[in-house]
Order: sequence, then structure tokens, then C-alpha cells
Amino acid sequence: MRSFIFSITPLALALGLVGAATIARAAQDTPFTANGVTAVCTGVGSAKDNPAWRDYPVKIVLANTAGENRAAAHFTVTSGGKTMLETDCDAPWLLLKAPAGRYTATASIAGRSGASPSTSFSTSGSGPQKELTLTFGAASAR
Repeated sequence: MRSFIFSITPLALALGLVGAATIARAAQDTPFTANGVTAVCTGVGSAKDNPAWRDYPVKIVLANTAGENRAAAHFTVTSGGKTMLETDCDAPWLLLKAPAGRYTATASIAGRSGASPSTSFSTSGSGPQKELTLTFGAASAR
């Protein structure tokens, strides 16, 4: 029995980590990859000044209508109708390194009604960083 537990545990752990790569709470300032797209949630404190973040060709910023940063959003990035990346991000920026192509990014904040903002963009997979902003309106009264 003991050897069975030791042999099945690594498999269960590996399967859990594969599933966590596409739909999970992303650890701030820690890059992760799903379906060929590398992403990092950042934009808070001194970590936002990390020079490595300039190497990400796409920067998606969450903001409200006053231009103030927002955080704690659920992101979905799609391409050609396929979900490439889905994650919860507790920071105002989602940085992306994706293969050349066209993408759509959508964000939602738990407990908020109304449409989720989205933006479409294309990337060559490298080059100067383009900044896109997803804007959330005022919270609706309950």
C-alpha cells in the first residue's frame, strides 16, 4: 500500500499542476505559461519596475473610468475561438508573450454586474510593448 501511495502521488501532483496552469490564481510577479502564452500579473509596488517586464509585447491594464488601477480580475485570452489562457490576477497589469496572431482579452471582476470589458489585439510575438486598457465603469447600486 505504501509503495502505491508513493507512486500515485507524483502523478496526481503533476496532473494538478497541469490543470492549474490555465485556470488558477496567478502568483504576482511570477511568470507562467499556458497553451504557448507566457503571462505575468504585476503592477504593484517596486516589482512593477522589473526590467524583464519590458520584454512582454502586450501589457493589459485594468482601470476604472477615473483612470485608477483596478485589480482582482478574472482574465480570459482567446485566439481563433480557442481559450489560450484563463487566470485570476490580483494585480492591475497582465503582461503577455504570445505567438504571432490575433487575440481577444476579456476581464471580469467578481460581484460586478454588467458587461465585461474586452479588447482585441494582434502581436508579432516580439517588439515594443503595446499597452491596452480594460476599463470598468462605476459599480452598480444593489
